[in-house]
Amino acid sequence: MKKGYEVKFCDKNSILIINSRGVIRQLHTPFKVQCIVDVGRYKTGSIVYVEEVDTGDKDELIYHIGEGAYYHRNFRITANF
Repeated sequence: MKKGYEVKFCDKNSILIINSRGVIRQLHTPFKVQCIVDVGRYKTGSIVYVEEVDTGDKDELIYHIGEGAYYHRNFRITANF
């Protein structure tokens, strides 16, 4: 999925994504994301699976991937709709 979408926390097992046309889709874990920067042990371009979703102190979306927790801003959702 290209930029131009919004991601909203739904619950620990899903997120809502809203594309530029206002179409809403709920993604359930596990869902695929692509690293857009090197983060932890994952390199730019790597495809990984989000196993759980959480929010941080400032309502920032956090993805649980493997044994780590990472901010969603480091990833691109690979869903198309």
